[in-house]
Amino acid sequence: MQQATWNHAQYLSVLSWTMFSAAITSAQLFLVFFPFGDLDEYVLGWPLGLSLTANAILVIASTLGRRDQHVRISLTDNGIQYDDEAESYRRNELLRASDIKKIRVRRNPFFKSLTINMKGNNQRFFFSNVSLTEAFLSEANALISGGASNAPQTDPT
Repeated sequence: MQQATWNHAQYLSVLSWTMFSAAITSAQLFLVFFPFGDLDEYVLGWPLGLSLTANAILVIASTLGRRDQHVRISLTDNGIQYDDEAESYRRNELLRASDIKKIRVRRNPFFKSLTINMKGNNQRFFFSNVSLTEAFLSEANALISGGASNAPQTDPT
């Protein structure tokens, strides 16, 4: 059975870059508020602005990368099993293959995200910082295309 799980190693990588950026930004702010010589001209302006911007982007990325740490997606014979075991948000659903419109993976500079679009109600299942194989994607697409052909057809007249 193929599974897509949360990518712990990628999260730790983004988190380590976030902590490194925070240390550099903290050192720059320390030099601004407690000057040791004339370092203000080297720290203030674009170096501090760039450091604050990079730190903000990395904090947001690490927060998004941690968001779905309790999610697991498994391929079954009937469709895709979506399990979210977070304390405040328990959700276990079987997404039937005939109800799935499209499944896709997007890559951003920090991690991969999996999106499952449903047909009828435009519902979307999202999984950020996912670890999956190419076999998972090919089997999921085969399941969806096979599930769509097995779905009962309705006559519009």
